[in-house]
Amino acid sequence: MIALLPGFLLKLPRCTLLTSRRALTQGSCEQKYLATFDFDLSIIEEDSYMAVTRLLPPDQRTKKLYGQIQESGWIAFMQQVLETLHQQHGIGAAKIAQQVREVPAVPGILGLLRRLAAQRAHIDMHIVSDANSFFIEHWLEAHQLTNIFAGVHTNPASVDCNELLQIMPYEQQTHCDLCPPNLCKGGVMANLMAAVHVPYKRIIYVGDSCNDLCAIVALRPGDIACIRCGEELHAKLPAHEHQLRCELLHWRDGDDLEQQLFDDCLRNL
Repeated sequence: MIALLPGFLLKLPRCTLLTSRRALTQGSCEQKYLATFDFDLSIIEEDSYMAVTRLLPPDQRTKKLYGQIQESGWIAFMQQVLETLHQQHGIGAAKIAQQVREVPAVPGILGLLRRLAAQRAHIDMHIVSDANSFFIEHWLEAHQLTNIFAGVHTNPASVDCNELLQIMPYEQQTHCDLCPPNLCKGGVMANLMAAVHVPYKRIIYVGDSCNDLCAIVALRPGDIACIRCGEELHAKLPAHEHQLRCELLHWRDGDDLEQQLFDDCLRNL
């Protein structure tokens, strides 16, 4: 059994959506792979919160509005956007779902996800994202990917009786300075590693932003952090490489990532 990082508790959070609880709890002698993906800019080609913000008229997309991200965080920013859309423009959950479903995938990523899913006997697939369950569920449904992930670990969202979408934090954490208070991705990774009876043979983490840093710090020697070129984490990674034990793979699109993964760590599948 893999030990948890200090301060982390083993749990299956309430906003983890498991297609099969056996994926994490069944006893098995086989060493499987774990493939974990961020969502925004790793599976979809745009930040999902920014895609929804475009539903506001241009004169309401102000510097003051975007300043809420730095001041209060993404959830508070997005909740303000959702309430403005609902109260001032009559835009509710259905229109927001449609907007999210139309966000394009990262080029080539759908082929990679489906190829990995075809190996589900050997690979557990999870999403670890600071987006929210409503956005992710609707996008996955639009692309017939709902059942390929064993878990989606993200901020939970719900729709009230007036069709107002509300986003809640995944957690309220204070132990990790690398992550926002609402979600420590390293904690999620530690929980996933500890929840299986047989340690994962190898872990693949696909991400793009600085909030993925904690997750890749949690990886072991021989695991692979797949960092998307041209995005936030790629530029800032050199300053943090001394914290990493894992291997690094740099990728530009899904085709590039698929080729590198199946030419290397997944070549025997």
